[in-house]
Amino acid sequence: MKISFLTENKTDREGILAEHGLSVHIETGNRKILFGAGASDIFAYNAERMGIDLARIEMAVVSHGHYDHTGGFPLFS
Repeated sequence: MKISFLTENKTDREGILAEHGLSVHIETGNRKILFGAGASDIFAYNAERMGIDLARIEMAVVSHGHYDHTGGFPLFS
């Protein structure tokens, strides 16, 4: 299993943006899952910078309906 944080409140990784919110890319076996989409499209920017192809995601999971976990979903759909 590989877990990559696409959006989080802080980062110390150069070239990766932070924002209040959460978006996580999870790879397990041959499944690719998006857990949350952060507050904006920053998750997609960071995914591209990290070499993660969002078009290959098979499933998206929403933990709850707050903007900081769902704000980026319009870009994802």
